[in-house]
Amino acid sequence: MHKKTFKFPILIMIAVTMFMLSGCNKPVITPSETNKPSPSISAIPETETPSETPQQTPEQTPIQSEEPVEPTEEIKPDAEDITKKVYIDIDGHYSEKLSDDNHYTKYTLNKGSVINISASEQIHSLYIVWDRIPGEWTLIANDEKVTGGKNGFIHEYIELSNSSKRASIELTNNSAIICDVYIFTYGNLPKWVQTWDMPYEDADMLLLSTHADDEHLYFGGMMPYYGGELGYKVQVAYLVNHWNEPYRPHELLNGLWTVGMTAYPIIGEFDDLYSPSLEHAKTIYPLEDVLDYQVELLRRFKPEVVIGHDLKGEYGHGAHMLNAYGLTLAVEYAADDTKYISSYEKYGLWDTPKLYLHLFEDNKILMNWDMPLEKFNGFTAFEMAVKGYDCHKSQHIWSFAVRQGESQYDCRWFGLYRSLVGPDIQKNDVFENIVFEDK
Repeated sequence: MHKKTFKFPILIMIAVTMFMLSGCNKPVITPSETNKPSPSISAIPETETPSETPQQTPEQTPIQSEEPVEPTEEIKPDAEDITKKVYIDIDGHYSEKLSDDNHYTKYTLNKGSVINISASEQIHSLYIVWDRIPGEWTLIANDEKVTGGKNGFIHEYIELSNSSKRASIELTNNSAIICDVYIFTYGNLPKWVQTWDMPYEDADMLLLSTHADDEHLYFGGMMPYYGGELGYKVQVAYLVNHWNEPYRPHELLNGLWTVGMTAYPIIGEFDDLYSPSLEHAKTIYPLEDVLDYQVELLRRFKPEVVIGHDLKGEYGHGAHMLNAYGLTLAVEYAADDTKYISSYEKYGLWDTPKLYLHLFEDNKILMNWDMPLEKFNGFTAFEMAVKGYDCHKSQHIWSFAVRQGESQYDCRWFGLYRSLVGPDIQKNDVFENIVFEDK
């Protein structure tokens, strides 16, 4: 865990004065790819020109030795997806649903149900898509038992210590609903396979979205640029859940993986309900409950930078308004040991250095999402945000789109609502004035 320190812009002034007197974000996050072709991207022309975001200093290419160097690590082959080649039965009955690559076809498993998998090739790993959080289950192969479901992931990857031609999944403690099982041989996995890490213990940025898809629509390139390209620890959390629309949690995870996120998101316990105003939102989402949730997020993840919604709710959604309004209070309460004692006792206090709100009018900052990103094969942060939103197929019936250059939805504009490290001077980096000692 790196130590966090903050420095004010005065350091910049000192450096400039001295110059005048002298005369003079897996170690690398790899973007995910879906196994379906991506649509062409049509960016809406910009009406404003953002300031240029400073590029990272390229690393110097090391001088190669004249003598050949023996490889020190095993070169892995590419893993083969053998899902269509295996035989899968559930409690002795053959099932096509689990290998049809279709999250809409599901199978309800009772407690004690067993999924048997037989292959002519060696099975090394499984990627399982659950409809709901499954609870713990057991993977059995070669007399080895591995417990799955411990992390609460609905897209779950699990490996065998020793490859086998037979494996079984046993629902030992709970019933569950399963959508798909993908089977792989040993080797490098396809990039669309989601191998999620646990949420961060200590994040650099907390991005608090209201609904699944808002994180792309309104926060634009924050995730691909800061998390995917630069390697900052970006933790995504959501105010509401979409368990009543079972396709949307899959869209949520697919979108995050596409833009380079690897830490599993936090999903709130609030149901997705429409609200036309802030005051109405308070009647369906008690403010105290929202604040309790937000304060716990801040204390748990201790982010240097928090990204929130427009106080006016972007297109006027009351839940967006409540999420943003709550954050303006939560950043104060998270540093107060008399507020929300339960999370204080569990995580301690946290005084958030910087809070940015989408489209906030004061201390405005215009992000440049149009730079090609090396980690995403030259696609820009804006283009990756479009790709992330494209994963939310169910929402494409509406007129929403990732937009630049439109005052109501422009995903580049943010305002610095709160700062403990002084004002932004360059206005092109949300981490301005924040220094990590080990970076």
